[in-house]
Amino acid sequence: MNAVMLYLSLMHILLHTILSLILAWNISGAIPAFLPRRFQQRWADAAGTVMLCLICLFPIIPAFSATYMISFLLFCAYIALFYRDRKEKAAAFAVIFFSVIGSWSYLSSIWIRYLAERSLPAWMPISIASLLIILAILYFSIFRTYSRQVSESMLLEHFTKRLWGYATVIALTPSMLILALVLNPHENVLLQQLMTFFAMISSTVIFPLLYQMGRSAKLSEENSRLKASAEYYRDVEAQQEEIRKMKHDLMNHFTVIATYLDLGENGKAIGYLKEIGTEFSELTKQYTPSTMINAVLNSKRQKARNAGIELQIKADASTRINADSTDLCTLIANALDNAIEALPPDKVIAAEIADDGSTLYYSVTNRYEKAIQRGADGSFISSKSDRRNHGLGIKNIREAVSRLGGKVDITAEDGIFRLYAEVPLPR
Repeated sequence: MNAVMLYLSLMHILLHTILSLILAWNISGAIPAFLPRRFQQRWADAAGTVMLCLICLFPIIPAFSATYMISFLLFCAYIALFYRDRKEKAAAFAVIFFSVIGSWSYLSSIWIRYLAERSLPAWMPISIASLLIILAILYFSIFRTYSRQVSESMLLEHFTKRLWGYATVIALTPSMLILALVLNPHENVLLQQLMTFFAMISSTVIFPLLYQMGRSAKLSEENSRLKASAEYYRDVEAQQEEIRKMKHDLMNHFTVIATYLDLGENGKAIGYLKEIGTEFSELTKQYTPSTMINAVLNSKRQKARNAGIELQIKADASTRINADSTDLCTLIANALDNAIEALPPDKVIAAEIADDGSTLYYSVTNRYEKAIQRGADGSFISSKSDRRNHGLGIKNIREAVSRLGGKVDITAEDGIFRLYAEVPLPR
C-alpha cells in the first residue's frame, strides 16, 4: 500500500513539474517578442529562466489565496527585473501573461488534487495525466499562434497610455475570476474546471483583442495624419490663391506706377512698388530650406494677420528637413492655430524655429487672459462648448512629436502659454 501511495505521489509531482515546465517554456518564449530584455548576458537569461520556472512550479492552492497573490507578485518582480519598456506597457503584459500562468496553474492544481483525493485504477491517473499534457500542448500551440500574430504585426507601436490601460483592465478579468475561484472553490469540480478553462481561453483571446485594438489605433493615427496632410495642402492652396490674386491685379498695379511716373511723382512710384514687393515677399517668405514649413508658416502668418494678430517668426534653420512632413505639419500648424484661436490680449504671437543639424527646435509663445482648464492628469481641456471636436490640437501635437521620436513641453504660467518641442532630424 505504501508503495502505491509513493508511486501516486511521485506521479503527481512529475505531472505538476511537466505541466509547469511546458507553461514556463511557452511564457519565456513569448515575453521577449513584446518586451525587450533588460540584460543581454547569459547569466541574466539563466537567472530569468530559473525564476520563471520557480514561479510556474509554485502551486496555486484552492481556498488559499496567499499562493495566488505570491505568484502574481513574484511574476511582476520577474518582469521588472529582466525586462524593460514603458511602465504602462510592462504593467499590461505582466497582467496579460500572468492571467495565462494563473489560470493554467490553477487548472493543473485542480486536476492533481482530484487525482490525489480519489482511489482510481492504476491506468486512469496515467491516462488523465497524458490527456492533460496533450491539452497543454494544444492550448499553448494556439497561444503561440495568437501571440505571434500580434507581435509580428507591429500594431502595438500605435498604442497610447489609455489603450494600455484598457488592455490591463481587460486582462485583469480572467485573473479576477481565478482569484474568486481560489477564494471560494466551487463544490462542483466539473463547474470549477469549466470556469477555469473559460479563464484560460479568455487569457488567450486577449491577444486577438490587442490585434484589433492596434488596428483601430493605427487607422485613427492614419486618419489624423491624412487630416494634417489635407490641412497642409489647404494652407498651400490658400497661399497660391493669394499669389494668383496679386498676379491678377498686377496690370492694375503697373497702371498705377506708370501714372505716377507720367506725373513725375517718382517717389510715390517707388513707394508703391516697394509696397507691392513687401506684400508679395510676405506671401512667399523663405524661413527655412523646407518648402512645407515655409508654406505652413506663411499661411498661418496670413491667418493671424486676418485676425488682427502679429505673428513674429524668428527662424534660424539651415537644414533641409527630411522628416515626415505630415507630422511636422501637425506640430507647426496646430501650435500656431491654438495660439491664434486664444486671441492673445497683446495681439502678438512669437514663434521660433531653429536646428543644429541633428535636432529641430520649435517654440510658440503667446499671452492669454481666460483661465486655462486642466484635467486630473495635467492635460489641457478645451474651453469651447463642442469639446468632442475641439481640444484635440495638443493631443495631436503630442502624438506627432512622439512618432517623430521627439519631446514636447507645454506650460501655462503667469498669463504666458508656451509650447516647446525638440524633434531629432533624420540623417
